[in-house]
Amino acid sequence: MFLETLVDFIIIHKDDLQDWLFVLLTQLLKKMGADLLGSVQAKVQKALDVTRDSFPFDQQFNILMRFIVDQTQTPNLKVKVAILKYIESLARQMDPTDFVNSSETRLAVSRIITWTTEPKSSDVRKRSRVGEDFPTRSASTCSGPGEGNLEESCKQVD
Repeated sequence: MFLETLVDFIIIHKDDLQDWLFVLLTQLLKKMGADLLGSVQAKVQKALDVTRDSFPFDQQFNILMRFIVDQTQTPNLKVKVAILKYIESLARQMDPTDFVNSSETRLAVSRIITWTTEPKSSDVRKRSRVGEDFPTRSASTCSGPGEGNLEESCKQVD
């Protein structure tokens, strides 16, 4: 019941919830890391979808980068996969101008690369490969298909 109400609340009050977006987005992603019944997981995913569609993409992207580099956060594998899925779906909708090549973004990309080398992270590796066939939209993004090492490409942009 709460998740259905949350979705309605976001839809109705999205203009007044800008300051609450960090908490909303990070808590929903953390929730995806819990062992949930399929029906509850679908409701959390619906809330994430509505969140993605209701707020500015650049603001969400910056929040995700900040969350990834936050030293106080230790997301489990399911949360990491949820973050990568969310970033993928968000990036597909973003304009090139929404991407910011900041030190925080470069650090987040480096952290994601590190996630893929961790033991027991096959799901994270699989999810990180999904975006390899991404069409390159702009030179403002760190790397495109066929450009080799993502981390090195990001360093070269700076």
